[in-house]
Amino acid sequence: MKIIVLAHPKDDHAAPVCWALEQAGYQTACWSGISPDEQEQASLLVDEQPCISLGTHQLESDDVLWLRQADHQAAEPEKGGPPSPSFFDELAYMFENLPVRCVNPYSAVRLVRNKAVQLRMAGASGLRIPATLMSNSPAAVREFFDQNPNNAICKAFATHVWQQQGSTDVTVTETFSLDRADLPADDEVFTYSPAIYQEKVRKQFDVRTVLMGERVYSFAVRTPANSLDWRHDAALRNASVDRIATPAAVESGILRFAAAAGVCTGSLDFAVDRNGEWWFLEINEQGQFLWLDDFCPRSGLLEKFCAFLTAPGNSTRLPEESRKLFPSMAEYQRVHPVEKGPDLSRVSAEASFKSMEPRHK
Repeated sequence: MKIIVLAHPKDDHAAPVCWALEQAGYQTACWSGISPDEQEQASLLVDEQPCISLGTHQLESDDVLWLRQADHQAAEPEKGGPPSPSFFDELAYMFENLPVRCVNPYSAVRLVRNKAVQLRMAGASGLRIPATLMSNSPAAVREFFDQNPNNAICKAFATHVWQQQGSTDVTVTETFSLDRADLPADDEVFTYSPAIYQEKVRKQFDVRTVLMGERVYSFAVRTPANSLDWRHDAALRNASVDRIATPAAVESGILRFAAAAGVCTGSLDFAVDRNGEWWFLEINEQGQFLWLDDFCPRSGLLEKFCAFLTAPGNSTRLPEESRKLFPSMAEYQRVHPVEKGPDLSRVSAEASFKSMEPRHK
């Protein structure tokens, strides 16, 4: 058995996971996606015995395929332009038709990324969900705020990053509170800016829950100002993170949701209100979780995830049972000093995740 990770080798989760697996004697490889480079070429043979090759690695029975970055990776322009995303889809959907274990199956990834589907399935699984409107209709938005005049939030469908040319300052879209009185008078603004409007949960704190098969691990995230969006505070280590028990009803709901969606791993976000009720906000099947080991080293999520990846697909073995076979995140960090992150000022202004703001004279 070998473990192939669909991610760049320097991905902040793929790198420590592959290292920990190799320390335990497992064969691993990263495949970044389709490009003209030999290491990123791919082949799919459909015959009596279908066969897929990713770079120099051929998928074999009982291999594990972790779709860490389950996206089509475009080639760099100087290398001939991006290959067809349709080819990537052909490969990715075929993964789950081979005798390999997919974490997560590509079809489930595509389904669960839809935020509306997430909320609907979570509610049907017994999890509490806030009332949510996704719209660019002025009438619909104003009607939603008639029902929630001082109790709503707004967030974008995807994260976006701005950076002023020649500056290291970066602005990232975040969730923000929005009252009816703050709505723009011009209806046209709504028509050009589809957004997600949601009932605000009057929370005590946030929870990041990590799903690994039949196990869930929950962590309370608290910030000094009880920030609406805790991610910036956590990145600055201006947050406290503590392992907490997941209520039995919530855990059951998570497992029902995961089964319905077809996912076996992911990071879920909850808000816990002042009555102690847990409200489901979203799931990210690629969600970050190793940062929790920095705040709570004894949580051992790196070791548990390696144990989860290497367990047979139909195994009932819990990650705790074999986590000691793998080194910890702290051990990885001792031998791999943190590298400086990429300088966004050097990223092309055409990058899909970035907008450049011209400097005013």
